[in-house]
Amino acid sequence: MTTATNHREPPPSLSPDDIIRLAQYHTTAPLHPFLLSPSSHTTLISHLHTLPPTTVSHYTSSLLTLLSPSPPPSLITSLLNSFIDLFNSNKIPHDRTSFKTLQLFTLHLNNIPIIDLISISDSIVYGFPLIKSDPDEAQLLDLLPICLHIVFNSIDTDKPKSKVDAVEAVFDRILDSRWSGVLLVKLVSIIREFKFIDKGRIRRFVDKVFDEMLNVELQDLPSLVYQLLVLASKGVNKREIIEGVVVFFGSKVGLKKVSCNIVREVEGTVLLHVNFAVKQDPSLGQEVLGLVRSDVLVIDHFVVGLLLSIARIRRFSESSMGTLKAALITVYKDYKFSRHCKWLPDGLKKEYMQNAILTETAVLRAVNESNYGREHIVPSIVQLGFVLLESVEEMSRQDLANTGLIGSQELGIQMLKSLFEVHDMTRNEIVEQCKFRILSLKPEQSLAIIRLLGNLVKNYPHPMLEYISHLKELLDYFGFMQSKVASHLIKAILPLIKFSHNLQDYIILVVRKAMFRQEDQIRLAAAEAVINLIVAEKEFKQSKSSFHQESSSQASSSQVHEAPVTASDLFKELSGLLQRCLYQQAKVKEIIYRGLLKLVLVDPLTAEAVFDFLLPHFLKFYKEDGQLAIIQCVKTDNGKSCTVEPLDDLLSCVSWILLLQPQSKSDVRSASWASFGFSLTQETEQQAVGTHSGELFSNALSAIRKLLRNGNMEGLLGQTKEAGSTSQQGERYKYTGWILSGVIKVILNTVATELENAENDKKVELEKEFVDLVDLYVSLEKNTTSHAQNTQDDGTRKGITQSTAVDPTHKNESDNTKSNKEKAPVLATPSVYQLFQTSFELYKHDATKSKLLSFVLNVILYQIKSFAYVAKDDPLKGLIYGDIKVLGPPLLKVIWLLMKKEAKGKKDNGDIKGLFLLALMCLKELVIVNSHSPEDIREIEEMLSDSVGEEDVIDSECDTDYQENGANDQREKLLVTKFVKALFSKLLHAKFFHEVEILCDIAKMMGSNILGSWAIQMCRSKNIANPKIAKSIVNLALSCTPAPNDLIVAQEMAMELAKTMQSPSEKSEIYAVINRLTESAIATGLLQLAESVIADMDRLSMKLKTCLAGAYKDGKHNQYLTLEETLYQRAEAVVELLSSFVVMNLKDSQAEHLLRLAAKFYKNLARISKFHIAPKGCKQILPSLKCQKLVEVTCKKLTAPLYTFVESMQQNQKESRANKGTLLNKIKRENKCIPDLIFQIEDYEKYLILLSKATKINLLRHAKRSTARDFKITNPQNIPQQENGPNQEPLLDPRDNTRQEDVSNEEPDMNDDSTPQNDLIQDTDDGDEADAQNDLIQDNDDNNEADALLSPETVTPMAADDSEPCSEDENIIPNSKRSRIVYDSDDEA
Repeated sequence: MTTATNHREPPPSLSPDDIIRLAQYHTTAPLHPFLLSPSSHTTLISHLHTLPPTTVSHYTSSLLTLLSPSPPPSLITSLLNSFIDLFNSNKIPHDRTSFKTLQLFTLHLNNIPIIDLISISDSIVYGFPLIKSDPDEAQLLDLLPICLHIVFNSIDTDKPKSKVDAVEAVFDRILDSRWSGVLLVKLVSIIREFKFIDKGRIRRFVDKVFDEMLNVELQDLPSLVYQLLVLASKGVNKREIIEGVVVFFGSKVGLKKVSCNIVREVEGTVLLHVNFAVKQDPSLGQEVLGLVRSDVLVIDHFVVGLLLSIARIRRFSESSMGTLKAALITVYKDYKFSRHCKWLPDGLKKEYMQNAILTETAVLRAVNESNYGREHIVPSIVQLGFVLLESVEEMSRQDLANTGLIGSQELGIQMLKSLFEVHDMTRNEIVEQCKFRILSLKPEQSLAIIRLLGNLVKNYPHPMLEYISHLKELLDYFGFMQSKVASHLIKAILPLIKFSHNLQDYIILVVRKAMFRQEDQIRLAAAEAVINLIVAEKEFKQSKSSFHQESSSQASSSQVHEAPVTASDLFKELSGLLQRCLYQQAKVKEIIYRGLLKLVLVDPLTAEAVFDFLLPHFLKFYKEDGQLAIIQCVKTDNGKSCTVEPLDDLLSCVSWILLLQPQSKSDVRSASWASFGFSLTQETEQQAVGTHSGELFSNALSAIRKLLRNGNMEGLLGQTKEAGSTSQQGERYKYTGWILSGVIKVILNTVATELENAENDKKVELEKEFVDLVDLYVSLEKNTTSHAQNTQDDGTRKGITQSTAVDPTHKNESDNTKSNKEKAPVLATPSVYQLFQTSFELYKHDATKSKLLSFVLNVILYQIKSFAYVAKDDPLKGLIYGDIKVLGPPLLKVIWLLMKKEAKGKKDNGDIKGLFLLALMCLKELVIVNSHSPEDIREIEEMLSDSVGEEDVIDSECDTDYQENGANDQREKLLVTKFVKALFSKLLHAKFFHEVEILCDIAKMMGSNILGSWAIQMCRSKNIANPKIAKSIVNLALSCTPAPNDLIVAQEMAMELAKTMQSPSEKSEIYAVINRLTESAIATGLLQLAESVIADMDRLSMKLKTCLAGAYKDGKHNQYLTLEETLYQRAEAVVELLSSFVVMNLKDSQAEHLLRLAAKFYKNLARISKFHIAPKGCKQILPSLKCQKLVEVTCKKLTAPLYTFVESMQQNQKESRANKGTLLNKIKRENKCIPDLIFQIEDYEKYLILLSKATKINLLRHAKRSTARDFKITNPQNIPQQENGPNQEPLLDPRDNTRQEDVSNEEPDMNDDSTPQNDLIQDTDDGDEADAQNDLIQDNDDNNEADALLSPETVTPMAADDSEPCSEDENIIPNSKRSRIVYDSDDEA
């Protein structure tokens, strides 16, 4: 037997298939020896390169399964490197098997050496360019965070710094590589596992994500955003992620060339993700709101949708809506500010307007896209729409004209209309909200909701038919609504009555009930509702398109029928209700008469029916012999008289209906008014049976016309003027006189119509009749006024009748506005124009006809003023007012005729002055109502410049004194040369001072630059003694001078004012308008200019805050340079202007005004300085040279002189009290404004100190030390005693250092830290501000070293002391109990 050797044979090798089978049936049995042998590693690795690609992943996963749980590190490292190489070279498929294999590798990464892990990480990163479009290509990235985490946390190295550097180097290579869309999505999904990366690199990562986000496929964007939101919820760069998402979907996603519908669907999904994320982490919602409130971004459609989506979360509902509303209101205010701020750069004006347009467009786009995967925001849109409707409209029609903007309320209407059309589910909610808000809101807000309801009824009548029951419930409250709301509600829902007779019947029922209520306003609303209902029914019958398709043929046949509609119309059915209206108060009757006229305007065929309706009522006040029973139109109740029948309105209605009645195919106007020439026969009422009502009315009007021309006034009024008449009789006489004056105007309308085509003798006869009627009108007014002198005027029915006196006062100009709103003029504009022409020709040849011209001018003034209060859709507007601008040229002819007559020295100078004032007042009102757009202003300017012939332009020394720019329009030159300058010189020569003021107001509305140049020359050359004229011309010069020249001129005037006040000279050598008599008025005007500029600065400084915030974020300052320089230039000009006032001897009110302006100005400067300080974590931007210059000029020219001014002011106060008494009210006012000014100055200096520390620039090197303000003990004998000693209050006396010698015995120790001089107030909110007291800049006068800092012993107090102010009782000084008086400082007052 041979001996066995100790040599072992190598274990048999295993094939890949054997390994796969072993893995499938692997149990707890020991591993095959081949797998445990180190020599087998090479063979096992080599199989990866020999196997088919589809089997590699399966083989690798099987091998890893068999080697678990403790595989050899060298084998795992080699295996993983080989697998990564095969994966990156696309030699193996990227599928679920490869993914499972990589997941198995993650279990063994801890066994791989650190240096190999770094190599593996580099291999993965180097494969980034190979990741293109397939998400499975990024499977290797799952290993990356685990590898780097193991490296970062490893302890097997003696160089901890090197491992950190290695990890950061790998991450930097990630950031520097180019990312495809698939890679970006994968990186975002795993970035939250990189917890060991510093914040700076994470911020760079987030920035790169949004830079490369356009490479992501559109369908992958929602998941990417969700991953970003998850990352943000973990506290990683919340603000940057939210802002990046908002910016991308607001502006960048549109750059993708894909279908808009797909983009909208994606955005809708993203909004849902954001909504869900905010529910999970409310801090994300706060970041969204903060981003919008910061005003860094322009509001776009995605921001609107985002806020609406967040508003669906209960805790964010109110804040989100408030933020969106505030953003809308802000852009409106910014645009309105840019329109009225003349010194704002054109670029900023365009930016503000563009922002407003973009914001409105964004809101409407968000609403229109609400049906693309974002239905969840629909309730928020409804809420926002009603919020905008209830808000106060920021811009007027003039601001919105020709801009493309619609305003906040119209925007809300458009939003809700779009929802009503697209989303059926919102209709019930919108109608219910309308009903609730109309009943619960204030009348002004309810009217906006009614506008919405009217729009819905007009544009979507058939869907609104489903909500008739809701409208009926709303109508049940008709009798309890405010009259205007009730009337507008009926008018809004009337278009539905052509589709629903049930609703029409219900409206009639509601109105009938309201007519029996006791409240007068409700009956007025009911009367107007009846008229609107009848007129609407006529409009539907007149319009073929308004009928249902089934009844269109019937509508066509009814329109062919020419007979008056009397039997089957609503007017006939409601005649009984209308008859009841004729027994109501006078205002109800006025509504009925105007309504019947509207009815005839809509359907002239109803004229005869209206005449039949009115005739019985008219015959109650019309007698057989042609007399009017005017005395029956007035009644006396409880000692007070009132009008019960507005007979003038009745006759006006009848006369207009006769005019509109289609009697023949010839000219309607002439044919109608020819009937007024018929003579009224002496038939009885029984003999008139069978005659048409219209003919009876025509004959009656002819008889009244004849009676007015030939009858006496006492007979017309139906009573005699007794000497012993009672006060009640005088009151009745006054009311009957007003009614008769209205009747006279009705007849004058007839005369004016006939004058249009009259010739020769007929024209002379009509002119004589015109003169007779005006004489009767004037005498009636005089007698009525004198008759009522002894009675108390408790109010009139229609307001004060326009005075025809030739010397009108300011009362004429400021006529009763309420009267203008309630009563329409009797005379039509064409009739007024004809009477104007006639009176002009008569006065031109006979100056004694001034009464005619005065009467017509009063009528024109009332006509123009009432024009502004007429609704656009009122049918009577076109009939009565027509083209109001036709009155302009005759007015200008009258003005120049009056000037010629005055120049000739006529004896009727008083009449000329009164007529001139009336004519200019009319012209001013005409300019006001026609200045709503640049086109209207241009027409007015052309009319004014064309009004004067060359012979009327006076040659004066100022023809060539004002400068023109080459680009000035020739039209503006003619306006100044031919109108303003010529008229101004003549009025000033004639000493028509009030007229000059009106002329300046007219010129100011034109706003021409040439007018400004001319007005400046007038200020230089004209020695004006009237303060009001001087102030008007100065205001004209400053308002028409473009910025920045306006403040330069104001500075020059202020300097001349200061010289004039301090010199013995009576007037300025440069500006002749400045003299002893006018200096106070001009000073007030200049202070008002400074106040307006400071108010503009306040608005613009908040815009600067936004700009600087963006600058600090971007690190760029150049893009906001224009805004900043403009603001600083304007502020510097204000400093120059105010610096002239602080050396003047101003009146008390002006001095107080100056102090308040200065306090506001320093408040703005403090705010600007605070905005310049960089936020934490941002690099400080150095203040511009303009900013530094502003600080220097303010310190030198304003701050130091202001302290002197305050001291002088209080010294004068002390002397005034000693001489004239206590003047307690004045002292109390000053005690408020002076401490506020001091605080604002020191607050400004505090922020300058902080800014100086941040920028290392000494901004306070030119500052002067202010007067020390602290407690001072004064001997009682120095205090003037008041008679009522116990009620005396101590004066405030800011003490300077020179006064300390007088009270050395009582002076506190200045070295004591408890002294108020050293008790500086520190801001506890900011640690830097607490150090400000040690950084005050030393006065240059005290030390040549400008940059040296003051010691704490000599610093200026930063703010008022914190000590509690004394009450009034504590300030009482008894005469016998106090031996010393403590004076408080300004700060503590």
